[in-house]
Amino acid sequence: MLRQPQHAARRCPDCEAVLSNVQGVDACPDCEWIDESTSETVRRESR
Repeated sequence: MLRQPQHAARRCPDCEAVLSNVQGVDACPDCEWIDESTSETVRRESR
């Protein structure tokens, strides 16, 4: 049986909380920080 890969949890650069991955975008549930480098929505809106 194959084992699931285990990855270290990423932390928010602003508040150090564990990030949640929402539809492929890392986001902080505590301070609402969003990883803009992987967010298509943020990139489209900033044009």
